[in-house]
Amino acid sequence: MFLGCFCSCISSEIGLGSRLLASKDQVWVSDNGTFAMGFTPSNTDNHLFTLGIWFARLPGDRTFVWSPNRNSPTSQEAILELDTTGNLILMDKKITIWTSNTSNENVESATMSESGNFILHNINNHPIWQSFSQPSDTLLPNQPLTVSSELTSAKSSSHGGYYTLKMLQQPTSLSLALTYNLPETYQSLYENESSYTNYSYWQGPEISNVTGEVIAVLDQAGSFGIVYGDSSDGAVYVYKNDNDDAGLASAIHQSTPLTVLRRLTLEENGNLRLYRWEDVNGSKQWVSQWAAVSNPCDIGGICGNGVCKLDRTKTNASCTCLPGTSKVGRDGQCYENSSLVGKCTNGKNENKSSQFKISMVQQTNYYFSESSIIANYSENDVSSVSKCGDACLSDCDCVASVYGLNEERPFCWVLRSLSFGGFEDTSSTLFVKVRPNSSWTPEGKSNSSSDGMGSAKEKAVIIPIVLGMIALIILLCAPMNFTYRALQIRTSNFSQLLGTGGFGSVYKGSLGDGTLVAVKKLDKILPHGEKEFITEAFGL
Repeated sequence: MFLGCFCSCISSEIGLGSRLLASKDQVWVSDNGTFAMGFTPSNTDNHLFTLGIWFARLPGDRTFVWSPNRNSPTSQEAILELDTTGNLILMDKKITIWTSNTSNENVESATMSESGNFILHNINNHPIWQSFSQPSDTLLPNQPLTVSSELTSAKSSSHGGYYTLKMLQQPTSLSLALTYNLPETYQSLYENESSYTNYSYWQGPEISNVTGEVIAVLDQAGSFGIVYGDSSDGAVYVYKNDNDDAGLASAIHQSTPLTVLRRLTLEENGNLRLYRWEDVNGSKQWVSQWAAVSNPCDIGGICGNGVCKLDRTKTNASCTCLPGTSKVGRDGQCYENSSLVGKCTNGKNENKSSQFKISMVQQTNYYFSESSIIANYSENDVSSVSKCGDACLSDCDCVASVYGLNEERPFCWVLRSLSFGGFEDTSSTLFVKVRPNSSWTPEGKSNSSSDGMGSAKEKAVIIPIVLGMIALIILLCAPMNFTYRALQIRTSNFSQLLGTGGFGSVYKGSLGDGTLVAVKKLDKILPHGEKEFITEAFGL
């Protein structure tokens, strides 16, 4: 790899006035050459450039671990400069693209450290600004993720939606959560701004009533979790590496050189994945060690507002668009076609069957937020499947409704928006309101996503998916997969406890034909509990 750079920039110590030019492929490198900072041609256009930090020891691999302009690449004329005021600034044709906002903060120099952290120092070598405190989509070993920071995936090139990993705070507790964030342009589509919300589809273990700082961290042994308390003496693992003996707390405030290259990345497909650089059959490559989500259809927005369907391997997903939606961009995701889907413009009384019709999508459920609910009808209001569709057709604000059964009693959710995507569910039916002139041919397009070990196997419509709550029904000596919503229905919301075991509790349930079943649910987070729980289930 050519490390073209001014003499004053080859060292990890960078003085005021130093600069990198996108046209010269110049880089700032850490002392032992582990990390480099510079410009790289964009993945979509070789004439555009992205500024970032990457592992410099990996020939031909410039996987970014930090970047300030992933969503706004520059031209070849771009310059990164640590100016004489101590401000680190990215300019493109005299336009400011990004800045550290550290002018007049007494910055004296910068360092590209061996930990992958780019730091601006004052004269006393105290950090004024650092890239570790402004993460993009990747967490490196010993890099803290605080309550006030978050990982963000790159925005979708077709619609602008993106994913985040951050702490969700409740009145007395908090937990890590993966969230699908709608594009900012969606806010203008909703007359009622309260319906503009985001959707959390995965949560880590919950921490309650803690004092002191709370930090998520990846340690050098490859374990990921949360450290908390005044002395960082409390720890909860999200993923624990078998060879980790030091514990998560050892990662706090460490900056020792990395002996094994690892990264925890929030990918553009919404999954959080831990990678390690390994030798595989004589070839060095990034190997996935852990993923938060094993079923890609558990990820909100994976198909836009379309329906996610798994293939026979249960690891690859394809997207089918709903009536009134179409695929946009290279990612094959589905989005609303405003000429086919609409709401009343002149009042509720004008929403008649002559203006709209209902299209039925069988065996399909939908992720929706509480703010998108118009009404929830019971069997007294919807005694048949078709009446759930009629309920949407008669409501001017409704765009779709979901029909299902709760203890064999029908229910119907009437919704004002379809934003987070649907999934296959044999116990549910989705009704979509469209214009009379619309036609619908379900058409799937591969949106492959292969996931390793994970914990988010349940599907929940109102509440987010929670790490560690995995449920399988063991029926006729063979495992059958059910959505989490279906299991709630079949077990009366897990109300009849039959017994408890080492990894979870067993509840009484019944299928639609009256067959009694036992449902075991993992309800504790243990270092190896989930793996052994799954092994036990599939060994029956």
